[in-house]
Amino acid sequence: MSHPQTQPENATVNAADTLRVSVVIPCYRQAQFLPEAVASVVAQTFTDWEIIIVDDGSPDDTAAVAQRLIAAHPDRRIRLIRQENRGLAEARNAGIRVARAPYILPLDADDMIEPEMLAQTVAALDAHPEVGFVYTDVRRFGAENNILRTRPYSLDHLRFENLMMPATLFRREAWEQVGGFRTFKPVQGYEDRDFWVGLAEAGWEGLHIAQPLLRYRRTAGSMLSTARRYDLELRARIFLDHWRLYEPDVLAWARRVTSPAWSVDGKLRSPWHWLLAYLGYLALIRRYYPSLLLSSLVHPLFWRLPISWQGHLRALARLARLQQ
Repeated sequence: MSHPQTQPENATVNAADTLRVSVVIPCYRQAQFLPEAVASVVAQTFTDWEIIIVDDGSPDDTAAVAQRLIAAHPDRRIRLIRQENRGLAEARNAGIRVARAPYILPLDADDMIEPEMLAQTVAALDAHPEVGFVYTDVRRFGAENNILRTRPYSLDHLRFENLMMPATLFRREAWEQVGGFRTFKPVQGYEDRDFWVGLAEAGWEGLHIAQPLLRYRRTAGSMLSTARRYDLELRARIFLDHWRLYEPDVLAWARRVTSPAWSVDGKLRSPWHWLLAYLGYLALIRRYYPSLLLSSLVHPLFWRLPISWQGHLRALARLARLQQ
């Protein structure tokens, strides 16, 4: 097994300085966005951080761009590690393994954080030792431009619907407790959601900051956009992996969806199987979390639409609410 190659950080920085946050930025085929992600960290009002860029075997010039960024910020703690391509979850894990701070922020290379993001999320973790992860509202940009107002933390809600984006500050000890991010195969894309559910299963609380402190780039063909086409299959996998949090009939549904009779290569075999899984899931939500029934009814269909259509429909929904 090959090991990540680590390049030393800027020589002018005292490595013995106390660090509070390690920002881990995996990068695969996104070198063109990397400078913006790094710049958003450099612009933070909270300065006790390091950046670890993980070149996940990217075929573009990720390493060269990272090296230029390191040279451009000699007074900052920025490192590059390189490894063969192992996927987003393992790229995050590789960066966290070499991180030196007690708090971790995974930041996708095409996203950015607002200047107050670290200051506010670090203060929240400092003030609440029972809290393992802190998330914020989100400003979408790119193919869709709007603000996502996420909900206050609720375990019941998290069991069935994701509350946070990958750029969520969490404790390194919580990551160690659950064994890090796990790679989903053959369909990837819900690894972060699986991680948050795992933290909740381990007893950690979450905390929501109701400000859009993350800038999330929406692009067609992203990993998340692709994964959402297989939402039911991935959801069933999470239920089974964290079975202690779910009722017996929820687990029975998940076993049926993931069985060879219903799925092949992690995907439901036919539109008929998908419809049966969808209707079965709605019945479960109606029983255990009826307030989520409308979103559970709409989302699997909504996520099959092109991103531009999703943005237009969200805009129409906001307009309708304003006119009520």
